[in-house]
Amino acid sequence: MFVDGPHVTPLRVIEDSRCPMNARCVWAGRVVLRVKVTGGAWQRTIDLTMGEPVQVADGGLTLVSVTPGKRTDLAIKPRDYRFAFTFEGGF
Repeated sequence: MFVDGPHVTPLRVIEDSRCPMNARCVWAGRVVLRVKVTGGAWQRTIDLTMGEPVQVADGGLTLVSVTPGKRTDLAIKPRDYRFAFTFEGGF
C-alpha cells in the first residue's frame, strides 16, 4: 500500500494486546506491527507501535489504526487485519 511517502508492506503483527470491544480493561493495550518500508533505493524493516511515529527517511511514519477490533470470543486471523498509516514530512 502507498502512503504519502514511502511504500509500506505489513509483514506480521508482533503484538495485539488491545482491550477487546466486549470487555472492560484497566489498560487499552497496544498493537506492534513489523513492516517493510521502501523508498527510492533504500529499504528498512521496522516495528511500528500504533500511535508512535518512527523516523523514516525525512519524515515520520505512524501506524494510526488497526481493524478489526479485538473481541474475547473471536480470534483475528492474520489475513483479516487492516492497517492505516500516515507519513508526515517531505520525500
